[in-house]
Amino acid sequence: MSFPLLPTNSGLQDTCRIPGCRRRTAVATGGRAAFHCRYHVQIKARHGSYWCKTYRAGELKPYAVVASRWLEHNQHIDSVSGAAQQIDWALAFAGRVDPAMNLRGQPAAYRAHVAFARLREAGVDPRRLLAIYLGVSALIEDDLGSHRTREFKIVQAAKAVHRLASGTHRRWEMFNPLGPAVHTELHAYPRSSGIVLRKIGETLEKAGELLAREAMPEIIVMKTKRFGVHPSHLPGWRPAWDKRGR
Repeated sequence: MSFPLLPTNSGLQDTCRIPGCRRRTAVATGGRAAFHCRYHVQIKARHGSYWCKTYRAGELKPYAVVASRWLEHNQHIDSVSGAAQQIDWALAFAGRVDPAMNLRGQPAAYRAHVAFARLREAGVDPRRLLAIYLGVSALIEDDLGSHRTREFKIVQAAKAVHRLASGTHRRWEMFNPLGPAVHTELHAYPRSSGIVLRKIGETLEKAGELLAREAMPEIIVMKTKRFGVHPSHLPGWRPAWDKRGR
């Protein structure tokens, strides 16, 4: 018995599923994503969401500051010290620091270890990393226009942590036979995208997920009292994807 073949090349099926995007899907242009275009696939690799971009440092800072204060006030609680200790272990057992120039082609797990090793060498306090994870969790919960998925949360936390010590910086003087020595600098940064961000975020999540459930309500209340409500709670606010009247 034969069955009629369904059309597979219709314009609707070949179009990216993100509302308003008229690009063809990646699979229609030789890629692998069946429902999204290459542009939105790259957006998700970098940000953890097809449509929600990375929070700016200024947006996250109030929540991270309050989360750090919350950790100080509750440092005697076993769950706080236990979460900080897990991150401390991740830093201690991360291995050696490998220059950013050597990371191309390395497995994502190895690059994630190097990222934690770089944070350790920079002297970043484990509680600061924990505060960032708690702050990201609270911000996503407080933002009515955010993408509340696990992947978005761990990628946002990883990107914020990655910014603390992400690059390799070298400076040296080169001999110049015609005059003064030439000052030379090299600044190389590993790519902040892809599976490595998920690996970093998973480590933070493993340490702070249960603590975040306990701390988020208090952090949001403390942040609102000190810095005001999130813009998404103000009258007339509309999510970024809603273009009506703009």
